[in-house]
Amino acid sequence: MPKKVRATNPPPEKPGGEGWLVSPEQQLLCQFKPDSATVYAQWVAVRTYRCVPPSPPVPQTRRQMLRYNAIHDWDKLLKIGWRRCLPLVRG
Repeated sequence: MPKKVRATNPPPEKPGGEGWLVSPEQQLLCQFKPDSATVYAQWVAVRTYRCVPPSPPVPQTRRQMLRYNAIHDWDKLLKIGWRRCLPLVRG
């Protein structure tokens, strides 16, 4: 019987810069999404959710940060073990 092979590739990047990260150990889910831009800066909305399966994710925080800082935080989370994941589906 053939073995089923799971894809280990991260989800494809969404156009426009939206991305999701998950930390199963901390039971957290994090969304990075481009927000309003001004003449002087580009902003990113960062939302965190408490994620305890099988319950649906519960919103925890929402903050706005400069794009440069959001990229830095995204990279830092990946380095400490967070993984890219598919977007949260709301029903």
